[in-house]
Amino acid sequence: MHTSMDSRRTHTLRLSELPQSLSLVLGDLLSAALALQLTSVFLGATGRPALNWGDGLIWVGFWILWRAYQGLYPGYGRSPQTELRLHTVGTLTLLGAQIAAAFAVHRLMPSVPGLLLQWGLILVLALMVRYGLRALLIRSRQYGRSISVIGAGQTAALTIAHLRNNPAYGLNPVAAYDDNLALHGTLLEGVPIVGTLDDALNAPRTAQALISIPGARAEVQQRVVNSVYAAYPFTWVVPDLFGVPNQALQPHNIGSIASLEIKNNLRSVQARMIKRTIDLLGAGLGGLIILPVLLLIAVAIKLDSPGPAVYRARRLGRDGRPFDCLKFRSMHRDAEAKLREVLDSNPALRAEFEATHKLKDDPRVTRVGTFLRKTSLDELPQLGNVLNGTMSLVGPRPIVQVEVEKYGDIYEVYKQVRPGMTGYWQANGRSDTSYDERVAMDNFYVTNWTPWLDIVILIQTVRVVLMGKGAY
Repeated sequence: MHTSMDSRRTHTLRLSELPQSLSLVLGDLLSAALALQLTSVFLGATGRPALNWGDGLIWVGFWILWRAYQGLYPGYGRSPQTELRLHTVGTLTLLGAQIAAAFAVHRLMPSVPGLLLQWGLILVLALMVRYGLRALLIRSRQYGRSISVIGAGQTAALTIAHLRNNPAYGLNPVAAYDDNLALHGTLLEGVPIVGTLDDALNAPRTAQALISIPGARAEVQQRVVNSVYAAYPFTWVVPDLFGVPNQALQPHNIGSIASLEIKNNLRSVQARMIKRTIDLLGAGLGGLIILPVLLLIAVAIKLDSPGPAVYRARRLGRDGRPFDCLKFRSMHRDAEAKLREVLDSNPALRAEFEATHKLKDDPRVTRVGTFLRKTSLDELPQLGNVLNGTMSLVGPRPIVQVEVEKYGDIYEVYKQVRPGMTGYWQANGRSDTSYDERVAMDNFYVTNWTPWLDIVILIQTVRVVLMGKGAY
């Protein structure tokens, strides 16, 4: 009975998700068609052999099928870095397959540069269109799968809060269940707690359940998971693994025993080489492109207030070694005297500064400095730090010596990597986060680092900076 009901619910769920999947498929097709057209224009303008649209469209069809196999339509539940990895690896796989097929039949494509350009454009355009379409679907409340949360403790609250703050995951909590009757009728991060575990099993409201009771005894966990697994077509379980790197977990089984491999990505020579390559290319090419902007900012600073355009701030880097962090000067030359005067006369500002090492209304900041901080342009000289190897494009925020005590044991984790121009906390809240939240985000970044996470953070940073969110 349960099997037939689950089958019908699964079929209904698939049908309900069909419009979202078709929208994303259409977006990919349009992106590929645009890439083919741009490639044709390039080949014609450079006098190269024309693009074979028939062959191109056939390989685009294989690409669409491969993405469907990867689960990218609609792709619910994928983290941003996992989605980016699947998108990039899948696209490059089709490029390699097309080249290999051409060699196999002794008929290389008319233009290898055209082929590389075509798939390079697809790689970029399809990602941009996917993000844009998904944002439109989210805004119109047409994206996501409703889920039920089993458990209403702190873990469930954190999970619900993250899913609601990041709708691109596509998992929308609509109901929570807990055997604590006192919680019934209340809200958990905006989600109503509607009944007990038996209610969740006997009258499921959704096709997916997320079990979030990591503190329960093993036998309780086993009973709950097996019961929920039988009642819901899709079941996720939050394990009792807090503080363990979760971006590098790989499931294995030893007979009937489930196990998880925890990879230390920091020990991967290949991953570190990729990170350093991204740093050098990004800082080198980026610095050359924005050189006129850097010169204009330097002139504006000199005209606005006396003093050097760039200053050196002593910070702690990899392995705890101090280095000079370069920044455009955003403060007056007598900044420290001004700060002491303000803090001595205003206990509230003193408390704010001691808590975050920042002030929203900082009297030390110049007129040009206010603009630079709001737009994060004051950080641009750190491209030099990236090139000389004392910083990275992405990493934990650079800290001063007095902050080491606040990091506690986490500092041993923190100093394993170079600090970054941007990082996980800057892209996910910036100055709106508390100090403890920043420390936790730095810890998460280091323990879960992958090159894919770096690329996602760079994309998120561009969005946050353009919105001017949380900067001061």
